[in-house]
Amino acid sequence: MRTTQRRLAAAVGLGMSAALVLSTAAAPAQAGSSSDPRAATADQLTDFGYRGDVYGVKLVTDSVEALDLKDAHAQQLCTRSAGKVVEQQSAVSVPDNPLIRVSASTSRTETYVDGDTHGVRGTNTIGDISIGGTVGPLTTPRLVIKGLQTTANAFHTPRGYGHDEGFTFASISLELLDDTVVEQLPPELQQLLAPLDQVTDTVFTGTQQAAQQVFQVLSDVTKPIVIPGLGTIALGYENGRANSHNAQSQASALRIEVTAGERRQLVELGTARVRMGGPAPVGVFRSGGTAMDYQALQGALTFGNVEHKALPCQGTRGKTQTYQVPHATQLVPVPVVLEGVTYQVNGDQFRAKSGAKRGKVAKGWSRTAIRSVSIPTAQLVITDVSSRAAMRQKAGKRVGSKVSTGVGSITVAGQSVPVPAPGEVVELPGGAGEIQRQLVDTGYRGSQVIGLRIKLYSDAVVIDLARTAGRIYGS
Repeated sequence: MRTTQRRLAAAVGLGMSAALVLSTAAAPAQAGSSSDPRAATADQLTDFGYRGDVYGVKLVTDSVEALDLKDAHAQQLCTRSAGKVVEQQSAVSVPDNPLIRVSASTSRTETYVDGDTHGVRGTNTIGDISIGGTVGPLTTPRLVIKGLQTTANAFHTPRGYGHDEGFTFASISLELLDDTVVEQLPPELQQLLAPLDQVTDTVFTGTQQAAQQVFQVLSDVTKPIVIPGLGTIALGYENGRANSHNAQSQASALRIEVTAGERRQLVELGTARVRMGGPAPVGVFRSGGTAMDYQALQGALTFGNVEHKALPCQGTRGKTQTYQVPHATQLVPVPVVLEGVTYQVNGDQFRAKSGAKRGKVAKGWSRTAIRSVSIPTAQLVITDVSSRAAMRQKAGKRVGSKVSTGVGSITVAGQSVPVPAPGEVVELPGGAGEIQRQLVDTGYRGSQVIGLRIKLYSDAVVIDLARTAGRIYGS
């Protein structure tokens, strides 16, 4: 057996895609790109609804996302306009862990028209990613990834809806610790090392063929590969679907869980999600819910997006979609535990044929519910929190909206606290804080409602529960 420092290095040309392309209609080559003279260069209203969400880095702990750490986030809200571009760049991203370092990242979403093809594309590019290394007295293996690009594309042609998605990378390397015995590593990790048989001064390098084998190992394993002393690495996902009414495409290049150091964190690198659908003759829904928004230290830290679910831009053709999150927690600075989160959405667009409501109409609703919320340090338990936002619009008119909220019970240290009426506030015992019910923001396009807002004075924490939006936009 040989004990030494090993490096896994796999060079992959940027032109060689690590993508598995899935499509139900032929994807137009580079349709809608800035170099394509046929692409829409200005907003063009269509009969489709488009949405895109692209980012470089996301940090998630037990279903709760660190919102202030999402890097280079380019979000295309629901729109019917082609030619819309959203682009975000970051010089450097440093998530809340010194073992994770990510260099410049660029994210872009664009809606486009190319001849008779309509679509929405999302792309993220990351220069360099470094996980592990030496931080103070701690030394771990070091994983380095260069030139990571993720792309998702959803489109419609005269043949129907289609999608394609995937990612490419320039190189991947892994430096193990000096005292590592390769033969004692997990079998899957040894498989990653196996193709790399060119040795120069303890540095292992590989050809493009070896790199393909490395990628294949990551593709074939059924669970993340353990890197002792650092954490795990796994390919993310690439999938999509298309039917007669819509298409969606999504890809996430890598999922790395860092278990070394004081914190256990899951990092998603290079994610792009896009979707489109139709028809959308009236407008697009910007509706959905999230179970919790959490702000601490006057907004310096923000958490939330508990597997947030949104109503598809064009609606659900009148069918109710239900999503459930069994459990979610936020541990710092004040622990919050959520049990039994349920999201429901419903939307439709149609032509009313008779009566005063004759004409094109869009209507729908969104609902967010939480079976139980507990904040152990405050001895606070709240049950059955919910909010619902309904909206209806006749083409060209103001959106009509209606909101409602529900709360089962509130207890502090086992003692009952009165449930506030909609719009009212109750004080927590001992002046610890306050709870406000049903905060509503209503405008021309519809409403947003927060089921409950909890303020804990001594901890400088504001927690919004069951936030639901119900809005319709014409463009």
